[in-house]
Amino acid sequence: MPFNWGRKKDKKSNQGLAGANLVGDDDEPTIATAPIDIGDGPIDKEAQERAATEALTKKGPWVELRMLVSTGSELDQTAGSGATVSTLGQLSLRTGNRNPPTILFGGPVLCVGSKFDENDEGFSYFYTKKKGQNDEVASAYISSGPAFPCPDLVTWDDDGRLCAISIKGKVSVYLSEEPNFVLLGTVAIGSSSSSDRVLSLMFLHGVLYCTTKTSVKCVFLGDLNGDVCHMDTFTLVSSRVPVMPSGSIITDYESLSPPIIPMPLHYPQILGYQSGSLMLSTTTGVVSVPLGFPLLRIGALLSAGPDFHQKAIAWFEAIPNSDHEALAEFLDRRGVPSLALLLAGISLETTIDISMRYGFVERLEEIVEIFGLDGLRAIDCSRGFSSSETDASTSLVVCVGAYLLGFGRVELVRRLATECLASGDEGKKEAFLLAGLLLSVDEKDSRRVIQRSVEDIDENTSDWVVGPFVRKHVL
Repeated sequence: MPFNWGRKKDKKSNQGLAGANLVGDDDEPTIATAPIDIGDGPIDKEAQERAATEALTKKGPWVELRMLVSTGSELDQTAGSGATVSTLGQLSLRTGNRNPPTILFGGPVLCVGSKFDENDEGFSYFYTKKKGQNDEVASAYISSGPAFPCPDLVTWDDDGRLCAISIKGKVSVYLSEEPNFVLLGTVAIGSSSSSDRVLSLMFLHGVLYCTTKTSVKCVFLGDLNGDVCHMDTFTLVSSRVPVMPSGSIITDYESLSPPIIPMPLHYPQILGYQSGSLMLSTTTGVVSVPLGFPLLRIGALLSAGPDFHQKAIAWFEAIPNSDHEALAEFLDRRGVPSLALLLAGISLETTIDISMRYGFVERLEEIVEIFGLDGLRAIDCSRGFSSSETDASTSLVVCVGAYLLGFGRVELVRRLATECLASGDEGKKEAFLLAGLLLSVDEKDSRRVIQRSVEDIDENTSDWVVGPFVRKHVL
């Protein structure tokens, strides 16, 4: 209650409490300016709750953001009592009040959906923090990306970086790194039919496991930091395998791809990973799916992170050399091409291809020194490259030489050009091209190689037009 409430105010004085004449005001009458209601009766809490509920009903659905705030000691947090709920405010929806929210999926990125009934596809949006916004308020969140149909399932990994969304049998995987929320890829797990939709999703050590009514599948992701994330899907278990195998499909190796284990499934739900097996809950009980096949072990260990790469390499011995080419492609798609170069069964062509695409210059230099011109030409013919004027492509020898020269391997390229001079007319053409590239580095030696490559060209019998022209008009 403010001081001097109910007394006449002195119009002449605007002084504060320190300059007021308190003695002279005691004889003046007091005039009440407002009625005072003092109620000591009981409060009807049920009536208050009903009034609040009616107010909310009239307001319609909305989304309110709340946050758990730690308030207690470490002992309280261990007991689960060291946190309180703080309200961040009401989320501003992209559609306003036209389409009220009906579905929420929480996580590091909020998904808000709206659909009118079960048959309606509906639409939804992701909501993320504004770029550069650090305040924990609802106004800091805005919709991100275009609208998409309401998902059936949304799951996150333990680190809050990977998000999997299931919509009508298809699963999309997103990478969340504030303020970015990037689509990595989409794979088909089930179908749009209600009887074959995805029932459960779970990330386990970087691998996404999915179940439908009749199958269990795993999805291996690629390089999360690269421009493209390749995703490979394998069926682990199915109740639709028509013929029972004659041998043990779990231990017998027949191909690089893991075999499909026949197993009766009844609405499987993923529980977790234990002792090398995937644990499932079904309507008939708990079942385990063995994950001991070599490719599954390699993929799971690679997905777990760099600390487990050595254990993955140890499993390479379980793959026969005849499947090393396919395994190299699998490793390349997982974002670890350097491990593919450790395989003894990969071809020279694959080794050169990986070395040039990913910048393994020392390995490429080693290949040129060991296999020389003959080795490069052997795979050049198999790939259909040519150095003739009628073909726009360039020989592999020139490609490798130009690549090495770009990394400063001048002496090696000079030796390769000299070796080409002694290998017939085709070799002289390649030496001419390599020497042209070397002109900017060592003009004297390059001109000597060019001179030797064109000096014995017969204009009457050779179809090489450039060589005689350079000999007459340039040199």
